[in-house]
Amino acid sequence: MAFTAYSAGKVAEDFGGRTVLIVHYHRYDGNYDGWNLWIWPHKPQSLAGKSYQFTYSDEFGPYAIVTFDDRWEQLGFIVRLREWEKKDVNADRFIDIPESGVAEIWVLEGEMDFYTNPDKVDLSPRIKAAFLDSFSEIYVYLSTPFNTKKWSGRVRLSVGGKDLSIRSVSKADPTDISMTKYIKILLEEPLNSEDISKPILLNIEGYIEKTVICRKVLDDNRFYYSGELGAIYSPEQTEFRIWSPVSSRAELLLYNDYDAEEPSMVIPMNREDRGVWSVTVPGDLHLKAYKYRFFSYGKLRETVDMYSKAVTKNSEKSVVVNLSKTNFDGWISDTRPAMEAYEDAIIYEIHVADITGDPSTTIIHKGKYLGLTEKGATNTMGIKVGLDHLIELGVTHVHIMPIHDIFYLKEGEENQYGWGYDPFLYWVPEGHYSTDPSNPLARITEVKKMVKALHENGIRVILDVVYNHTAQTGPNSPFDQTVPYYFYRTDNTGSYTNGSGVGNEIATERPMMRKFIVDSLLYWVREYHVDGFRFDLLGLFDKETVKAIEKALHEEDPTILIYGEPWGGWGANITFGKGDQKGLRVAVFNDGIRDAIIGSVFNKKLKGFALGSRAKETRIKRGIVGSISYDNRIYDFTSDPEETINYVSSHDNLTLWDKNTEAIGSTNIELLKSAQKFSNAIILLSQGIPFLHGGVDFCRTKYGNDNSYNAGIEVNKFDWKRKAEFYDIFLYYKGLIELRKNHIAFRMRTSDDIRKNISFLNTPQKRMVAFRINGGAVGDEWKDIIVILNGNTTPVFFKLPDGEWKQVVDGETAGNNVIRIAKGIIRVAGTSACVLYK
Repeated sequence: MAFTAYSAGKVAEDFGGRTVLIVHYHRYDGNYDGWNLWIWPHKPQSLAGKSYQFTYSDEFGPYAIVTFDDRWEQLGFIVRLREWEKKDVNADRFIDIPESGVAEIWVLEGEMDFYTNPDKVDLSPRIKAAFLDSFSEIYVYLSTPFNTKKWSGRVRLSVGGKDLSIRSVSKADPTDISMTKYIKILLEEPLNSEDISKPILLNIEGYIEKTVICRKVLDDNRFYYSGELGAIYSPEQTEFRIWSPVSSRAELLLYNDYDAEEPSMVIPMNREDRGVWSVTVPGDLHLKAYKYRFFSYGKLRETVDMYSKAVTKNSEKSVVVNLSKTNFDGWISDTRPAMEAYEDAIIYEIHVADITGDPSTTIIHKGKYLGLTEKGATNTMGIKVGLDHLIELGVTHVHIMPIHDIFYLKEGEENQYGWGYDPFLYWVPEGHYSTDPSNPLARITEVKKMVKALHENGIRVILDVVYNHTAQTGPNSPFDQTVPYYFYRTDNTGSYTNGSGVGNEIATERPMMRKFIVDSLLYWVREYHVDGFRFDLLGLFDKETVKAIEKALHEEDPTILIYGEPWGGWGANITFGKGDQKGLRVAVFNDGIRDAIIGSVFNKKLKGFALGSRAKETRIKRGIVGSISYDNRIYDFTSDPEETINYVSSHDNLTLWDKNTEAIGSTNIELLKSAQKFSNAIILLSQGIPFLHGGVDFCRTKYGNDNSYNAGIEVNKFDWKRKAEFYDIFLYYKGLIELRKNHIAFRMRTSDDIRKNISFLNTPQKRMVAFRINGGAVGDEWKDIIVILNGNTTPVFFKLPDGEWKQVVDGETAGNNVIRIAKGIIRVAGTSACVLYK
C-alpha cells in the first residue's frame, strides 16, 4: 500500500518555515489517545524541546507538520504518551534535514528505525521482540495475536541459515488465552554457546521476520568472564579486551589524531573464550585514541570503550593511558583521614561547580576540580569559601554530586551546567570540570589533586554514582553498542523498562553488569582514593548486587561508606527498599525523619514538626534512635544505626530555606531562621549518620526552584553573601557539628547501646520530644545528657530532673561550651533544641 508524501516536490517555505518536519505515526491497536511529539533542534546547536500534537490524519494514522523559523541541520524527536507517562521508543531519535528544508518520516509503534520513503512502509503484522532467554527458550511478542494451537508449520527458526526443530509454541503467560500476542517457543535441542554470535532468525507465517536477541541466555556461566577488561597498558604493549559474545566480528580502530573521523588503522580482534574479544598491539600506546567496531544482529556498531579510563574531549574517543603519568608528588603517599565507625561521619553534599562557581569569590579555578584545592579563598566580605569553608564548618565527609563522565555537558563550553545524573562512561571523570578537557590526562590528575586536598584537611570524599540508568540507550550507549539490550532491563514487548523515570534502567542482576559495577567502584577506590559512594536510586538494584558491592569494597577497605536512595522513579518496581539493607554494612536515606521534620517534599505547603505540625512525635523518636526497633511503638527499618542516613534536604526538591518559606511565607524571618537551625539540630542530635545539604548552614536558596538540574549556575551556586548575612546560622551548625564530633553519646555504635542508654521523658505539652542519654555508659565525658526538642512556635517550660545541669545548646547558641547552669524549671524557646549535661 502506498502512502501519501506531503513533502514531495516542496521546500520549507511552502509550509511557512525554514525547517519543517512531518511525522506520521501508526499504532497497531489504533489507539492514539494522549500520544504526542517532543521535538528539538539538535544540530548545529542543541536546544530545549517542545511538545507538538498530531493535528492531521490519513490512511497511515495521525500526523503532525512542525515548522521552525530557523534553519536546522538535524532535529531530535520522541513520541510520548501525555506528559512523559511513557515513550514509544526510549532512545532519542534524530532526523537529518535535506536541502529542501523539509523532512518527512513514517514511524511505527515500538520500532526504533523509521521510514523516510512511503513506498517502503510495510504495515504487515510483525514480530515486535524475540528474546533468547535460555539455550532452548525464546520469548516472542507480536503486534497482532497468534493462535498457539495452530503453530505447526507456521513457525520457523534458523541459526546461521540452518533450521532448528521446534518442540512447542505456547502462550508465555499461563493466564492468557490461546490467541495471544505473547508466546514462548521451546526448541527440541538446546543451542550451544557458539550459536550465540550467529544470526538467529524467527519467521512466523503472516508476520515480518525478526532477528532473535540474546538476553538472559548470556547470564549463563559459560559467558561469565572474571578477568580484566578494557585497554590494559604497559610500556611494551597494550592489550585491548572487550566482552561481546553476540558479535560475529570485532575490530579495534586506532586513530593518529583525536579529531580524525576515520581511523588510521583497523585491526581485527580475536574471539576468545566466554565471548571476549582481544588483540595485543606492540609499542608504547600511551595517549593513543581508539574505538571498537562490532558486527552483531546484522548491523555494524561503533563505540568508545565502555571501560574507558581516559577519553578525548566530549568522550568522542577512548584513550590508552599510562596512569602513572597522572600522578604527582605526594599522591602515592595520600592517606584517608582516620575514621573509627560509620556513625562518626558527618556528610555534606556539594556539586563541584556550585561550591566554586560564585563569581564574587577569589577562587581562581571557578567551576573546576582545582577550585576545591584552593586555600585562603574568600568572598568580597572576607568570608571563607570553598575548601576553607568545609574545614571551618568541620564536616568529616563531602558527598560530591556525579563527576563520572556526563553525557549532556559540552566540555569546556560556556553556560554548560548539569547535576550529572546523565552518565555516559563510568571509569573516567567528567572533563567539563577540568582546566583542559582536550587533554585526556588533565581531568584525571585534577580529580586526584582535589581528593588529596580534601584528605589533607581531614575530609573524606564520597562520590555520587549513577548506575541505575544511562543518559541514552541504543546508538549513544556504549553498553548497547557492545552487547545490545543485555545491560538494560526490557519488558515483554522489547521496550526498555523505565523504573528510573528517565527512559531506562540498568539490569544490575546480570552477572556481567554486576561485575562492571563492582570493578569500576574498586577502580575509583584504588586509582582515585575515593572513600565512599552514594548510589542514585539504589532501590532499582537487586540485593545480590548490593551484597557484592559491599563485600568487594569492604574487603578493600572496611571504612568505605556505602549508602543510597531506597527508591526508584515513579511507579518503579523496588528491589532494594528500606529494610533490605539490614545486616549489610550499607545505609539508606531516611525519608521518614525528613518528612516528620519538614513535611512532605511533594506538598510545598505542608508543615512538619519543625514548624509546629502535630502528631509527629513518634516519628521523630524513631529517627532519634536511629530507626532501630527500640520498643513496640518506636521502631523502623534498621537493625543498626549505621544503616540510616538522616537528612531534611538535599539537591532534590526545595532547599530547607525554600521549603519553610513555602510553608509559612517569607515575612517571618526569625521563625525561618529558627526552623533552619532546629531542623538540622534534630538530625545532628540523632543516632545514625547525619547528612547536610551543602549551603544549608547559611540558608541556601534556589529561589523556589525544586528541580534545578538545568537552571544553571546562577540558581544553583553557593551564594557566599548569604554566609555573611546568616553567619549566626553558620556558627550554630558549626557548634552542633563540633558537639557531635566530641560526644560519642550522639553516635552510638549498636542498637543495644541505644536501647539501654536512651530513655524518653514526659513533656508538658504536645509538639515536643525530650530524651535522656546515659553518656557515661558509652564512654562519653558527659555522664548524663538531656535533649529537649520544642516543635511549638512558642516557649515551653520544662521541669528538669534533680540537680544542676550545664546547658550547651539553646535556640541561639550551640557547641561544647557551657551557656548557663540550669536547674528546676527551664524555659525552652519555641522552635528550638536544648541540650544539657552533668
